[in-house]
Amino acid sequence: MRSEAKRRRWSLEEDNEGLWYRLTGNKAGRAWLAEWNGRGPRPYIELSVSDEPEIDSWCFITSKERHSDEPPRFLAGTFTGKSEPEWFAEWMHAKVIDTGLPEFDSHFVIAGSSSSVRDQLPIQLLRKLGELPPPLLNKIFVIRGKGKLVFHVEETRRADALSLIERLMLWANSARP
Repeated sequence: MRSEAKRRRWSLEEDNEGLWYRLTGNKAGRAWLAEWNGRGPRPYIELSVSDEPEIDSWCFITSKERHSDEPPRFLAGTFTGKSEPEWFAEWMHAKVIDTGLPEFDSHFVIAGSSSSVRDQLPIQLLRKLGELPPPLLNKIFVIRGKGKLVFHVEETRRADALSLIERLMLWANSARP
């Protein structure tokens, strides 16, 4: 892990038990932060990159397959020692949005923390999401707002996390408007 991070010029922090690590870096002029968390029943990675244009509310996107399964699990701060993500409370109260675009409504569940999300739908991002292979698309939860684009991917083994983080970074750069 350390040698791979150093080779790629990424900053690495990790815990002593090997159950969590954080990577930071810059790819194509875009700052990013990724965490892998192996605590709990479903290990996950979360990649956060800067996003433009910045929107004031939060947009949440999952595939229809993912949505019909269990919702993403976010460990409470009491168990992990860290606070909930800034978008967590708004996700709990987000309302599903009918985009009026059948090609998206048939494949994705899109929810927003305010009605303005419908006017700021990330069409380019939705098109790119549709290109992801189904096994990955069915494990991903996308959060967009307040200048951030976050990819939460559950059931990610530590051994697979680095390549997935890199793949998502390249993909996120190609999904830019």
